[in-house]
Amino acid sequence: MKKIKTIFERDWDGDRTVIDKLAVDFDFATALPTEKLDGMNVRLTVRNHMLVRLEKRRNPDKIQKAKGIEDPWYVDADEYGPEDKYLYLAAKNTDLSSIEDGEWSGEALGPSIQGNPLNLESHRVVLFSKGQAPAIYDAPTDYKALKVFFKTRKSEYGKDCLMEGIVWHGANGDMVKIKAKDFEKDARLSYEKSHGKT
Repeated sequence: MKKIKTIFERDWDGDRTVIDKLAVDFDFATALPTEKLDGMNVRLTVRNHMLVRLEKRRNPDKIQKAKGIEDPWYVDADEYGPEDKYLYLAAKNTDLSSIEDGEWSGEALGPSIQGNPLNLESHRVVLFSKGQAPAIYDAPTDYKALKVFFKTRKSEYGKDCLMEGIVWHGANGDMVKIKAKDFEKDARLSYEKSHGKT
């Protein structure tokens, strides 16, 4: 799994917000923008329309990053472990009747996952690798327009909440992203506070 790049450069020496300078060489004109859903990244292995394996995203720790490991990977979720209980609930609540055999990445969402920023009433997995995330056809791509866009744009998927961000899916399989919090002063601190990590 490759880490999805943020479309703008970041002010690492200042307040860590993004600045008005593209960081990617990406064809936005032919890409499909979709809503970035704020949950837990998972991968479902499906056989005969049944869940046979559930994995969760693992990010490299500080030691691994120091050794040059930058991209995340998947590890098995523990069906009987309390830390993965709601990931399994989300996966089991997901309709796989039209999903063919394979490994499909998605976002586990719901009341007990990541603070439920989408205000959902039940747990489920949205398989973004199957195109299930809402398309955002009017998504701007320039810095100033995006900054304004995120201040008022409601989530297409959540209930009575603002959109977390946008992911553009390129024709060649590449993806890039931007989050509303990337424009906020001290974006990392803001994200951590909103997820109960400070």
